[in-house]
Amino acid sequence: MKNSSNEKWLFIINSTAGHGKTGKKINQLVLNLNKYGFDYEIKITKYAGHAIELAKLGADSGYHKIISMGGDGTAFEVVNGIMRSENKNNVVMGILPEGTGNDFARVFHLPHDVKKAVQRFKQQKIINLDLGKVEDYYFLNTFGLGFDAVVAKNVNDLKRFHGVIRYAMGILKAMVHFHNYRVKLEINDTIREIEFILFSVGNGKFCGNGFKLTPNAKPNDGKLDIVIVSGLSRKRLLKLLPQARRGNHLHQPEVEMLRTDKFKISSAKYLPYYLDGEIPKLKNNHEIKVELVTGCLSFLI
Repeated sequence: MKNSSNEKWLFIINSTAGHGKTGKKINQLVLNLNKYGFDYEIKITKYAGHAIELAKLGADSGYHKIISMGGDGTAFEVVNGIMRSENKNNVVMGILPEGTGNDFARVFHLPHDVKKAVQRFKQQKIINLDLGKVEDYYFLNTFGLGFDAVVAKNVNDLKRFHGVIRYAMGILKAMVHFHNYRVKLEINDTIREIEFILFSVGNGKFCGNGFKLTPNAKPNDGKLDIVIVSGLSRKRLLKLLPQARRGNHLHQPEVEMLRTDKFKISSAKYLPYYLDGEIPKLKNNHEIKVELVTGCLSFLI
């Protein structure tokens, strides 16, 4: 059965997300898509980067809605696949969250329950989102340098753990190599030399499995929110983390908050980085330009 609008839906599923739980929900998805009359196809990712290829091919092939079913990493790949297509302006993206962090899905309270998600897709509430961009990569949610980037790498490596425990282990492991990073920051018509422990850029407010590092960020307000944390000891950072989880840290003296639509960071040394929890290979890690592309993605909420 097909829905009345004859729109074509593509579901890109990372069956290993959420420690394999996503794969078990495919039958539920099929039952509900058939029940509500969707014209759909399901594709399962087979390797890292596969969702980029599938999303681009889907957009090029005329799919109207492309849904990421997985975690933040799957969503990162899907949005980058869509944005590489010449047909990107005719595609709407959606997320059915099934991963470890699901931080961008938290912004819009997107349901994990398959039936509720399909019912929500049926309503077709669509908004235009801004996307951050670094070189040829787009990010939906966050870009980070320093401590939280080290945490992101650790979380990706600690696959035997899951949920909050996985992120806690990632933080503790990052504490071992805890240090400052010195960079030149060009932002809002100023050039500054700064040192930081953590440099977090938010298009959305959540990162790291629910931390509100950029609690005022909105993915459709034309600005990126930046939080810079510096001058902390390990002990002080541990005390600050609970406040950062609640989003109550911005008033602390070690925390600086900035807003912009573009900036550049230069460093003589390698800077650990991540985009939406992933670490794609950048051409130039010593000079990183970040910009906001406003209203460029149609998104189902």
